[in-house]
Amino acid sequence: MPIVHILSLCFASWAADPAVIDRAAQQALSTLKAPGLVAIVVEGDRVTHAKGYGVASVETREPVTPDHLFRVGSTTKMFVAASLLRLAERGKLSLRAPAGSYLRELNGPLADLTAHQLLTHTAGLMDRTLMYGAHDDTALAANIRGLQPDVLFAKPGEIYSYSNLGYAMAGRLIEVASMQPFADAVASLLFEPLGMKRTTFRPTMAMTYPLAQGHITQRGETIVARPAADHSGYWPAGSMFTSGNDFARWAIAVVNGGRIDGRQVLEPEVLRNMTMPHAVTPSGGNYGYGVTVEPDINSHGGARLGYGSHFIWSPKKKAGVITLVNLNGADPGPLAREIFTSITGLTPSTNQAAPAKLDPGKLAGVYSQYTSFITVTNEAGQLKMTTDNRAVTLTPTHGNCFTSAVCFTLDASGKAAFLTQGSRSFARRN
Repeated sequence: MPIVHILSLCFASWAADPAVIDRAAQQALSTLKAPGLVAIVVEGDRVTHAKGYGVASVETREPVTPDHLFRVGSTTKMFVAASLLRLAERGKLSLRAPAGSYLRELNGPLADLTAHQLLTHTAGLMDRTLMYGAHDDTALAANIRGLQPDVLFAKPGEIYSYSNLGYAMAGRLIEVASMQPFADAVASLLFEPLGMKRTTFRPTMAMTYPLAQGHITQRGETIVARPAADHSGYWPAGSMFTSGNDFARWAIAVVNGGRIDGRQVLEPEVLRNMTMPHAVTPSGGNYGYGVTVEPDINSHGGARLGYGSHFIWSPKKKAGVITLVNLNGADPGPLAREIFTSITGLTPSTNQAAPAKLDPGKLAGVYSQYTSFITVTNEAGQLKMTTDNRAVTLTPTHGNCFTSAVCFTLDASGKAAFLTQGSRSFARRN
């Protein structure tokens, strides 16, 4: 039975009903073909559901629990954003000041980027994340110091384009403004005040706690991902380790204006600023600081080699849902959203404009981001997109968007200036 049907059967009569969540989670586990999954529900100032399903490792068959650590991928970004916002509240940096004012290693136009642009993915930076590399605290500074202006594919502020590299730079700003290594700075700014005692960026700390192993699928078999991916130069982009129970501490705080355990641990202004719609995406959505923003709903998902995560919450309803999974490419977002909708009655916005009347000839062209290229051709009024030697037909869906999650941003003449696929944009080159 589909997850949505399981949940809708009981919508009118329950809030965090364990039996209903159990059935939905088990269905999701089967659909995703994941070894393990954790589902957490926060309502008001308490956790009303916290449970693991499946196993932490296909080798040991150890049952996964809400205390097992997972690497959460890009859900990390909201913690990076909140850390920078706390530093800004303390006068340690300005979100609108050139990053070069703090990072002397930046050169040329990179020095003119701002924390605001980095946190909203509007800096014009290419997307890059290296999964393997250094493991020490010097790697983040070395990573940023080695950047050249050619990592900019668009003018700052010109287009929304998701960039893990931008968040690595934001992490370096945290280091300099706090005068601490990145991992220690976020721990002191967030993890310690929130009581997230096991949450860390350091693999050598994570391995001392129960750890859900990341998995990949290879030749039809699910196996432990070896070696585990790690590059400390990209920790801020998506490398936080946390458990369901630790993540719940953050969830309680953000749905209650920064309060937990009867104490104010985060400034309400930090949370308000984080969840304001600071950037409009080419598909018509809104992005805050490390958060996707909709009316009364905030969320972010994450994917990391071997893992996936999703967090969706509503301060208005004072409720949130966290889902964690330990299989590469498995998306626990649908489960999180269905549980959330059933508890709160809120659904993500589906209001979309009718397809715009666009001239196919003005959309055809070659688009690039750094060394990645996408070609769009106009064949008798039918658009076709070729990327990685694979061609697909583009059919209008809404606004300036088409199938394959493709949207076009037009210049004043109606000619496409950018193509966005998913959340990453490519600049027109001809």
